[in-house]
Amino acid sequence: MIGFGEIIALLLSLGGFGVTTNPSPPTPEQSLAYAMPEAELVVHLDLVPVVPGNYKVLTKLAEDPAVKAVPELRDMVRQLTGQVDAGRGMAQGLLGLDVVQDLSSATAFLRFVPQRDPSYVLAVRGKFPADLVAKAAQLSGGTASKVGALAMADLGDENALGLTRDGVLLLGTATLVKARLADTWRAPARAAGSTLGKMAEVLATQPFFAVGGALSPAVRGEAAKEMKAPNFLLDLVQRHKFFALAMYPNGVGWRWDDSSAAGLASMKLFSEGTLEVMRAAQIAPRGMAKMAAAAMESYRGMDKRLDEVIRRKDDLIRLVNSTTGDGKFAATVNADPRALRLDVRATGSRLSEVMPSGLLLPLLAGAYFSFQSGSSSGSGPTLIERPAPPPPSKGGAPKKAPAPARPVHKKAS
Repeated sequence: MIGFGEIIALLLSLGGFGVTTNPSPPTPEQSLAYAMPEAELVVHLDLVPVVPGNYKVLTKLAEDPAVKAVPELRDMVRQLTGQVDAGRGMAQGLLGLDVVQDLSSATAFLRFVPQRDPSYVLAVRGKFPADLVAKAAQLSGGTASKVGALAMADLGDENALGLTRDGVLLLGTATLVKARLADTWRAPARAAGSTLGKMAEVLATQPFFAVGGALSPAVRGEAAKEMKAPNFLLDLVQRHKFFALAMYPNGVGWRWDDSSAAGLASMKLFSEGTLEVMRAAQIAPRGMAKMAAAAMESYRGMDKRLDEVIRRKDDLIRLVNSTTGDGKFAATVNADPRALRLDVRATGSRLSEVMPSGLLLPLLAGAYFSFQSGSSSGSGPTLIERPAPPPPSKGGAPKKAPAPARPVHKKAS
């Protein structure tokens, strides 16, 4: 069984994973070309900084010296990469699509309708084979049809798939996909004060991930019915004009448009507090790792799993330091009282210096020890003494009850 020391070695070897910079990111015009004008939520992901580089690191992980030195760990990593490669190969075989190299970005648009499934369109940019739609219809058991000269696959449950003239793959509510495949389709206007106009401003900063929007009055009303009692979250839902969160290879940012000066001041104060917590979240794991490493020595020899952690305590500290920063990232908080707009940006040399991935380590450690405790069935040393068996009674050991007599079956004459 893989020990905690091997888990630390694996995590240390994951240092090559991360987010790179896309030299040619999609423009706001490209990302919003097939938007829903009335979209309440927009979610954008630039796949180029995330997928190809991390896939390359994953395929070479089994050759990392720390992983290669432990046969069980090496085999586990090879099994994982084999499963990933199998999924990639299946997509290539069935659809002719390389999900690692052929996809570049995806943008989803959603509109929420009370008591119904949301309407949505997902626009995926990349390189797609010309017969992709026909193959998708065949695999899903749906029907293929034509919208002008373009093919559309009806996938059932009012969902459809289509490929536009400029090579964008559309998946979503059938009526919305069909409208975007028609010859008459034009990219929706993006007025400066509209949700799409504001989202275009966010995408112009070239995040690899962004989510933003503004909820409709109908959704706000439903939220008020569900929450009933006044609270901070309901206040945000009712008061906002626009919200957005964006992530970059070197940090994170968010935007908030309020409907009142008091609300803007509240969000400015909340954001300043959030930044302080983010700084503390960088430093606190480092201090806690050092304190834990110092205290562990007092428990040496009491538990074999803990002894393994003590043996690798220097690596544990190094792991925490590599997944956190010193909390000194740059941050700006700009509140415009006239526009009732708040812009926040936190920037470091890498994303983990702003959003500490080291906070996940205690959860991983807890999950590991819980798994080990559940699978060990009491084997090995333990910190808890087992109660002694009860003493025998004065009359000596109790006599065993006589076995019941077996029934005698007479043979038929």
